[in-house]
Amino acid sequence: MGNDTQKTRVPEICLIAPSQSLADLTRRVAADRGLEVGIYVAVLDDGIKLAEELMSRGARIFVSRKGTAEVLARNHFTVAKISTTLNDYLRHLDLLKGYQGKTVIVEYVSFINELKQLCRYLGVENTMILGYQNATEYEQCVKMALDSHATCFMGGGASLPNEAKRQGIPYTVVENTYESVSIALDAALQLLNVQKQEREKRKEYEIQLQKHQMLMNYTRDAIINVDARGMVSIMNMEARRMFHLTRSAVGRDIRRLLPELEFDELRRTPEQVVGQIIRIQGQLLSVNKIPIVMGGQFEGAIYFFQSVHDIQKSEQRIRLQLHQKGLVAKYHFEDILGTSASLERVKLIARSYAQADSSILLTGETGTGKELFAQSIHNSSPRRNGPFVAINCAALPKDLLSSQLFGYEEGSFTGAAKGGKPGIFELAHGGTIFLDEIGEIPEETQIQLLRVLQEKEVRRLSSDKVIPIDVRVICATNRNLALEVKERRFRMDLFFRINVLKLEIPPLRARKEDIPLLADHFLEEYCREDRLDEVLARMEELYPRMTEYSWPGNIRELQAVTERIAILLDQGFPMEIDAHMMMEEFGLEEGGTREMDPVRKTNPGPDENPRKEEGPSVRAIPACRREDIICALKRNHYHKQKAAESLGISRSTLWRLIRKYEIE
Repeated sequence: MGNDTQKTRVPEICLIAPSQSLADLTRRVAADRGLEVGIYVAVLDDGIKLAEELMSRGARIFVSRKGTAEVLARNHFTVAKISTTLNDYLRHLDLLKGYQGKTVIVEYVSFINELKQLCRYLGVENTMILGYQNATEYEQCVKMALDSHATCFMGGGASLPNEAKRQGIPYTVVENTYESVSIALDAALQLLNVQKQEREKRKEYEIQLQKHQMLMNYTRDAIINVDARGMVSIMNMEARRMFHLTRSAVGRDIRRLLPELEFDELRRTPEQVVGQIIRIQGQLLSVNKIPIVMGGQFEGAIYFFQSVHDIQKSEQRIRLQLHQKGLVAKYHFEDILGTSASLERVKLIARSYAQADSSILLTGETGTGKELFAQSIHNSSPRRNGPFVAINCAALPKDLLSSQLFGYEEGSFTGAAKGGKPGIFELAHGGTIFLDEIGEIPEETQIQLLRVLQEKEVRRLSSDKVIPIDVRVICATNRNLALEVKERRFRMDLFFRINVLKLEIPPLRARKEDIPLLADHFLEEYCREDRLDEVLARMEELYPRMTEYSWPGNIRELQAVTERIAILLDQGFPMEIDAHMMMEEFGLEEGGTREMDPVRKTNPGPDENPRKEEGPSVRAIPACRREDIICALKRNHYHKQKAAESLGISRSTLWRLIRKYEIE
């Protein structure tokens, strides 16, 4: 409609907007909803003169925001406020968090304290905040902002954005949302209805409206509203759940229900209390106490509750979203292949350890599968739904290890990320951290790690704040840490801290009966499907020699050799040569390895196989009848591994028998 006030009639609801952008937004909301709203632009004291003129032409309810709304309300106009929530400021301040220049914020005085708290909370630095109560003070603040040599402005009104734009200085304005304008128009309609029906009850309806608007802003929290006497008037479902109450709690005295809230103290000193930590009914809660004051009179209070545990879970979800890669344990005990007695005993102990929360030290030679055991323990523990974070302490330079473990603040060192970075202990909160090659960490890091394990809290590099953590620690090493302690290369106190539960993973040479099973598993992964049967059968000749080999690289070496076998046999490696020659070709002869010759095209001569007469190269096939094999396959639903176990033979032997008897 513009600023023309000479019309004989204006709508009963009028917007007095401090900015053209808010006027345009309200015009769109009103059009969408089919509401007749007068829309005008004026700021602070100018808004009073405009409101007086509009009231003389039929206006009854005014809609505005921030300082203009405050000024109108102080001058006894009925105002529906367009709420600017802390979330609106949070989005803008978060953008300034990493800004290096000087920022000046010009804001109405009632928002100053909350802005300062938000700036401190978000770490927004090098910021000047100027407050005003009227138009004169606003212009003075704008002048101070322009004279401050600031490189960025934040604030509304007209002068500050115009001057910033004219001088080419970046600025931001905390604008309202479509929803907040729509809520304010709802409020205006209700106020207008109250005026028409019962003007003398207007104050009561305003109070109720304010309560409902605040409840709408905090629907995710447990909320309790009490009146001036301390009687509960509103309690949402979350509050009833949190405190185990029923609907009958409405109308009861809050001092009897929850004396920990100290209602009388809030009534004597009606000031907002934000983030107070209180233990109520055994729960650790974060509580916001918001007094309701109308016309200088205490009219009640609203309490907002959040479980500290839920806050920590939310933080963990955010950490997981930002750092998903590598935070999930993939393996379970069922994935650790082998049936040997030594392995079964270790798995049984590990399953028991999984139910405890003490530190575990995994020992064993390289390649024995220590991380598989760590992941399996995590996935069998009560922490299975939490993160699993693994780090190889030997893979990082010593000067970077501490920052990766414990995190760092911005500016801690050259190249540090803006805003800092959480360490893996923070990322593992609520879950498990796996420290591989723990014996490689330097002494300085050992001291820091010991403190974290003892105090259950972590301090980022260059920070003076401690962060509580809940982490289960699993360490692994192929060193003799007891000897390292004796020779003063590893701290004794840290050794005892991580060695509460000890698990030694057996080497492959101590579980030789598992070699065929593991080799078959790897071959199924590496061989072409059309060659698998042939390769598995050929492996029967290799297994006796493979079990004699000591496997210094353990399962990792077996996997590499098996992949080499699959590749060579797939490419036409002669299948008819004996086991000794294959062992030489695959580099598995004890006392050294030989360079692999090109793939042979002919059978080996007698001089190339001096050990051939030592014994038979092929294990005899057990005396299993065709009917026995068919019955075993049917009983086990054609699962070949289970059928082989029931017959007491290896899977590769079962393949040979199936081909021998031509079983489809």
